[in-house]
Amino acid sequence: MASITDCVSEGLKYPFNDVKKILSFGMLFAIINVISFATSQIAVNAFRKVTIANGDSLALKLSQIPANDIYLIVALSVISFIITLFIMGYQYNVIKFSIDKKNELPGFGDVLNIFANGIKYFIVSLAYNIIPIVLCVVGVILINGSHGEYLIILAAILFIIFNFLLIMAMANMIDADKFTKAFDLREVLDKIANLGWGKYIGIILFTFLISAIVLISVSIILMLLSGVVAMVINQAIVISAIMTIIEGLLVSPYISLFFSRVYGSIYLEANK
Repeated sequence: MASITDCVSEGLKYPFNDVKKILSFGMLFAIINVISFATSQIAVNAFRKVTIANGDSLALKLSQIPANDIYLIVALSVISFIITLFIMGYQYNVIKFSIDKKNELPGFGDVLNIFANGIKYFIVSLAYNIIPIVLCVVGVILINGSHGEYLIILAAILFIIFNFLLIMAMANMIDADKFTKAFDLREVLDKIANLGWGKYIGIILFTFLISAIVLISVSIILMLLSGVVAMVINQAIVISAIMTIIEGLLVSPYISLFFSRVYGSIYLEANK
């Protein structure tokens, strides 16, 4: 069996097997980042209009927001969600390639297949997180008087547990190419036990630790880069937009591929 460091180090090197595909994948993240940036700017402007609107009624103030702004935010959100499904579908394929011991990155040719896989990825992720989400929402609503904080703590604990299971469950579904396999908890737990709970948790925690180090390092580099850009372009909003695009184009796809590759490797080790 490969060691904890072997799985993670292989995952770190994997994205560099095809730089062109990393950049192609990164375009999706860059588009989402630009959409998010644009949406936030529209939302900020709408909030300003609400705060300066006349009248005490919240409904009256909200009515001052231009309908076009609302339609634009909804349209951009829908586009962002569709792109996110495509990203999830590509992550699905990366995990599949990892399980099949393929060193190359998946292609983008079969768009419908990637999109279909993304829908499955999303549904399974949502199913494993729906209980923590509901508990957290209820906890926030009740936080001022009905011990809502305990529900939030419980939601956080369940979120961690369910997402640890989700990693193996997702790979189990992908390997079998059968949706119901994601919810075969007996099989999922057996595979984790075969690998060893200590090693399973250790690989995941080590993966998150390394990704945190990578993100912190890149954040420092981007901060320094933004300072250099600021000397040339003295406009904060333009600098923010540029940094947003760079982060989406290079950082997010790398981290995504890294995690997906490691998750596939974990499943592969569990089947030895």
